[in-house]
Amino acid sequence: MQTQSSNILAVVYTDGLAADKFLAGWGYALRDAGLSVAGLVQLNTFERDPVKCDMAVEELFSGTVLQLSEDRGKEARGCRLDRSILTQAAGLLLTALDQQPDILVLNKFGKIEAEGEGLRDVLAKAVELDVPIVVGVPFRNLDQWRIFAGELAEECPVDSPRIRDWLAARDLLRGGERDASETPHASSTH
Repeated sequence: MQTQSSNILAVVYTDGLAADKFLAGWGYALRDAGLSVAGLVQLNTFERDPVKCDMAVEELFSGTVLQLSEDRGKEARGCRLDRSILTQAAGLLLTALDQQPDILVLNKFGKIEAEGEGLRDVLAKAVELDVPIVVGVPFRNLDQWRIFAGELAEECPVDSPRIRDWLAARDLLRGGERDASETPHASSTH
């Protein structure tokens, strides 16, 4: 599944917090370097609470922050994705893609995408427009990702230096970006 000419890089992970930080770091670094970046990155500015779920994402092109989780009350267990907000995020991303951004960064090919919904149309439109894509793929969704992306994507682990080479091959490292572990915005609400 490793193709040198692939315009999609799937960052495969098992640690969601590390992947969120890594992908947000790159998204912010590229945007801060003056590139036109569309995408969603998760904001992890909260303490993990087993009773409360607080999933927020920032759409990088517009800077819009969206609360993705539904408040199900203090007795609820686990997170519940608010699908209407995910639909709103997809709309923001499709509008951003109309502006031909330099890159699309998506924090996750999640359960909803693995089931055939969510941000799949956004990914398809980016491919159609030849916009390079970096997308986080949880290991648990890797089989569904491979069925969806086929030979269009290459994969690397979240801690791989491969992303730097992949970005450089597409002339997307114009400002000497640092890697995600060095990027100050990786855990901020930029």
